[in-house]
Amino acid sequence: MRFLRSLTLALVLSGGCAEAVLGPTPAPDHGSLFDELWREFDLHYSFFELKRVNWDSLGAHYRPLAIASANDAAFASVLGRMLAELKDGHVSITPVGVSAVRLMSRTDTTSAYYSSSLVFSKYVPVSQYSPARHLRYGMLSGGAGYICIPDFLGNDWAGELDLAIQQLAKATSIVIDVRSNSGGTYALAAQLAGRFADRERIFGYVRRRSGPGHGDFTDFTAETVAPVSAQRFRVRVYVLSNRRSFSTAENFILAMRVLPTVTIVGDTSAGVSGAPIVRELSNGWTYQLSEWIEYTPDHRPFEGIGLSPGVYVRATATDMLRGTDAILERAVALAAAKAP
Repeated sequence: MRFLRSLTLALVLSGGCAEAVLGPTPAPDHGSLFDELWREFDLHYSFFELKRVNWDSLGAHYRPLAIASANDAAFASVLGRMLAELKDGHVSITPVGVSAVRLMSRTDTTSAYYSSSLVFSKYVPVSQYSPARHLRYGMLSGGAGYICIPDFLGNDWAGELDLAIQQLAKATSIVIDVRSNSGGTYALAAQLAGRFADRERIFGYVRRRSGPGHGDFTDFTAETVAPVSAQRFRVRVYVLSNRRSFSTAENFILAMRVLPTVTIVGDTSAGVSGAPIVRELSNGWTYQLSEWIEYTPDHRPFEGIGLSPGVYVRATATDMLRGTDAILERAVALAAAKAP
C-alpha cells in the first residue's frame, strides 16, 4: 500500500467539510515536511526501479523517526539517513539555518590516490592557467601536452580550451585529466568534447521521469557531440579518469570515448549520472534529486556502475608513497608508442 498516498487521501476527505480558519499559516511540522519530501521523491526521482529501492518501506520506517525528532537538527539527520539509502551521489538535503553541512548520499568511499600537486611538481613542472583559471596546462615528457580540467563549474568558458590547444600546438598528443573532477554544468561537457570531434556522433541517451509511476519515463533522447571549433586538435588524445570522476565529468568521458582519436585511461568513473535538480521544502530547506537515467550508446545505464576505461590502470597507496602517478605514466607511455 502506498502509505503516503493513502494518508493524503484521508486528510483530504476528513477536511472536506471543515470551516476555513483565519489567521497566520502555522509553521510546517516535521510530519508534514517529511511527507512533502517523500512525495516529491516519489513523483520525480529516477532510480527507484534501477536501484531496486522500496520507497514505501523506507517511508514507513523513517516517518515515525522524523515525527519523534526532538529538534530540527535531529529531524535533518533522519531525512539525511533516509536519502542515503538511495546511494546516489546527486541526492542531498541542505537544512538551511540548522547546519552548514549538506547531507549527501555517498556511493564510493575508496581513495582515488590522486594528487594534482604531484602531477605539476613532477610531471608538468612548467605550466600555466587559462585566463579565468578553469584549466591548467603544460608539456609532458616525450612531447605530449597536458590539460587538467578540475571541474566543469560555470558557463561560457569553453573557449579557454581553444587557447590551451593553441599553446600546445607542437604537442604530438594530448592528455586531458578529469580525475577527481566533481562535475558542474552539463552543457560544457559536449562543448569541450566538440573540440576533438571529427563529425556529429551519438554518445549516449537519456530518459526523464514523466509520470507518477516509478517506471514512467520519456522515450530515449539522443545525446550528441559535434565539431564546435575549426581549430580541432587532430592527434591522439588520452583522457584520464578515476573513481572520483563524477557527474558532468562522466558526460565528458562518455562523449570523448566515442571519438576515434581518443583513448580513456585509468580507473572506472564514479557512476553518478542522474542530472540533479534542486527544489525547496516549505520550510526553506533545499534538496537535490536525480530526475533522469543516462545510458551509453548501446542503451546500458551506468548509474552506480561507472564508465570503464579503454586502458584500465588503478592507482594504489604504494604509488602515492613512491611519488608515482601510475595512470599518467601509462598515458605517457601509450602516447610515446603512438607518436609519429
